Amino acid sequence: MRQAAAVRASQLVFVPLIGFRAAGTRVLRERAETSANGTTLTVLAVAAAPERTDVIIEWERSGDPAACPPDSQLLSYANAAPLEKGTTAALTVGTHRSGALTMSRRASHFSHGSIGAIDALSFPPLSRDADGAELRISDAGQEWRVPLIVADAEVSATALAAEVARDGIVVRATAWGRYQGELIVELEVEGSRRVRQVGAPLPTQASFGADSDEVRRTRRAEMRRVLGDRARPITLEDDRGTKYAEVGRMLPFEPRQALTGPTFVTRLTVRFDAPSADVKSATLVVPFVDVSDPEGSVTADLRTTPIDLEIGGNRFRVISAESHAKDHRLLIVEGRPSPWPPRFIHPATMRGADGNGSYPNLGLGEQITYSAAVADPPIVTFSGAVFRVDGPLRLGIPLT
Repeated sequence: MRQAAAVRASQLVFVPLIGFRAAGTRVLRERAETSANGTTLTVLAVAAAPERTDVIIEWERSGDPAACPPDSQLLSYANAAPLEKGTTAALTVGTHRSGALTMSRRASHFSHGSIGAIDALSFPPLSRDADGAELRISDAGQEWRVPLIVADAEVSATALAAEVARDGIVVRATAWGRYQGELIVELEVEGSRRVRQVGAPLPTQASFGADSDEVRRTRRAEMRRVLGDRARPITLEDDRGTKYAEVGRMLPFEPRQALTGPTFVTRLTVRFDAPSADVKSATLVVPFVDVSDPEGSVTADLRTTPIDLEIGGNRFRVISAESHAKDHRLLIVEGRPSPWPPRFIHPATMRGADGNGSYPNLGLGEQITYSAAVADPPIVTFSGAVFRVDGPLRLGIPLT
């Protein structure tokens, strides 16, 4: 009995656009859509798992963003949390209604021809007796209703228990599976400081329903051409010596890390071009992990550069502070590496005259840029510190 339970625990389902879920998870039988007032809602994926039901949806509207109703939040430029701005979402089965637990914006696009967005929603578990539900979303007096039919998913993934620890962080590989020519691996990173970044992959754009496979390939090739020598992606080395760089990451459904706590955990799902089916094992290689500490701050007068500063004993230099817009400065900052691991990289944030935080670009090079509004005199404040746990951090994973 114990062996059978262990086998069941190792069996998982991979749900495209959502990630790994427990065996027994039900998925969307086919995409469903509805339209109201010129805006189309398409349900792209559903994972009705034992602990909760996750849904990915896409909005699409032809025309200019200004044509949207003025009180609508669905396709606004800054709609990061629709449920906080009047939008409601629920799954209904008969007379039973389950309101959304979370709803967050994953991507958006705005052009002269159309506007669109992709949202991720989570709901309480769907009753095992129900073979579907109706999704209802209301915004600015308009309601979209679309029926969802779910069916049992095939077991298509396996749990893992590989981990490596270094300098206060632990990297774990927790699941793997194959899907449409790709190998997908789920990672969990835990540390005593807040996890900020895991490697530095090439930036990727979200794919919308109107995008063809050719468009997606062209975007990826252009990113490699422009930024390829600056990226430090997670890589995979199979047992025959062939290396694969990650081709994309999936955003997690789990809540964001807490700002404080004894430990911090972040999860990510990484995609690779799949090795051949007869490859028996591979090694996942994480180039670095960046963590941040919010403590400490220092102010700087930008009238004279370069300037040498420090936060909590960690030294850095403001190399230049050039004007690049009205009352704004563009700063180039370089950290002075600490002699002990994890090594200090740069300040976590910078605030200017308007009080808004400026976050540096993530991981593509040792020199970091910040932008901030300034007054007279041009005073800015740097806060917190980012530290790097250098790799390679290697995790062996079986592929059978």
